[in-house]
This record gives sequence, structure tokens and C-alpha cells, in this order.
Amino acid sequence: MRIIIPEFMDEQAVSVLARHFDVRYDRSLFERPAELENALAAADALIVRNRTQVTAALLSGASSLAVIGRLGVGLDNIDVDACVARDIKVIPATGANAQAVAEYVIATAMILLRGAYASTQQVAGGLWPRAAVSNG
Repeated sequence: MRIIIPEFMDEQAVSVLARHFDVRYDRSLFERPAELENALAAADALIVRNRTQVTAALLSGASSLAVIGRLGVGLDNIDVDACVARDIKVIPATGANAQAVAEYVIATAMILLRGAYASTQQVAGGLWPRAAVSNG
């Protein structure tokens, strides 16, 4: 299986894929559409983030392409209708960062409730406004 990754992806994840598949990883390939189109001619899979524009024109020469992995959840950069017409499966990373988002929301709520955010400048200046941040 030949996988094309035309924009940034975690190096360790690319290494894992490369142990099992023929991977072409070029984090700036999305900037060269003609070269990307040529690479897709022999590709079975494409992994993108949000910078690669996966259009019907780009897909037209990708006769072996069976799947597009989206490192994110939005599909606004992928012509989903063109993929459906070509029987190309599109798999977004739905839920991949759900725990991190939940942790962020809880931590931010605590910071706002404690008033710590409003005291950032004072703390950075070497002060500790105990009264302002101790009302929990």
C-alpha cells in the first residue's frame, strides 16, 4: 500500500506507518499541486490536515486511491461528493482530541473561577495577589 502525506504529521506516527507501508512524506507537497497530483497517481491512501485541498480535479488522476484520512474533523478542504462518486472512503479523526478538550475546558473554568487569569500580570511581575486568587 502506498500512502501520500503532503503536509505536517507527527514524525513518530509517520515512522510507524513507514514500517508497514510505502510512505511518501513531504510536509510541503501540498504547496506543489502538480507534483501532488503525480504522486497520487500510484497512491492507495492520502493523509491530510487542513492545508491540502482535495478537489475533484486532484482526485481525477488518482485511480488507485481508496481512502483519505483527515487529521482533524472538518472536511471543508475535501470534496466529499467527489470522493463518494469515486468510492473513496473519507475518515476524519473524530474524537481524537476529546479528552484534551475536556481537560482544557475544566482547567479554564477553574482558572476563571479562581480569578487567576486576571492576576497574570501581577504574578509575571513577581507579586502573588493571595487575596485575589484564594477565593475558591
